[in-house]
Amino acid sequence: MAQEKGLVTSITEDGWARVVTDRRDACGDCRASHCCASFGSSSEMVIKALNRAGAGAGDLVSITLSSGTVIKGAAILYLIPVAGLMSGAIMGAGLSERLPFSETGAVTLLSFGGLILGFIITALISRRMSARGRLTPVITRIIKPALKAPEASMAIDPVCKMVVDPAEAPASFMYQDKNYYFCHRNCRESFMKDPESYL
Repeated sequence: MAQEKGLVTSITEDGWARVVTDRRDACGDCRASHCCASFGSSSEMVIKALNRAGAGAGDLVSITLSSGTVIKGAAILYLIPVAGLMSGAIMGAGLSERLPFSETGAVTLLSFGGLILGFIITALISRRMSARGRLTPVITRIIKPALKAPEASMAIDPVCKMVVDPAEAPASFMYQDKNYYFCHRNCRESFMKDPESYL
């Protein structure tokens, strides 16, 4: 089982939650856009996960994806396009005498065609598996619940409206002589782009 820790930023009524997690090196070029979205060059990503633990916004949670699913996902994402590329190259070498191109041209053209076909097959299989819920990360437990009521020493993140302890806040920003505290660096980045829209 692959497990991650993350912070729930929002929940929906249909049983899903958006969770911010740290991006791993292996996820850098991942195109699994059906369940996660990157923050550009940031080290965090947002995952859409099935909320089986009943987590709420601000909860620190454990997200699980079965090892079999991870292996299948990697095989689909990497092996099918590579197999298409190699099949195209072999076909190009075998058919070069029948085509009006040189052997190099035929191998190059059919390799590229095989690679594109591999990506199309990958997209179709991923979509089918996603529709069946096989590639879905699941929130399995709440590690640390969010603070439910602000205390005198607490602050409110102006972006996501979460309660933040200024002493432990991962990010802060001074705006018009007032210090604002954020639950996450991404909230600070959003605030810095347009502070007035959040105040």
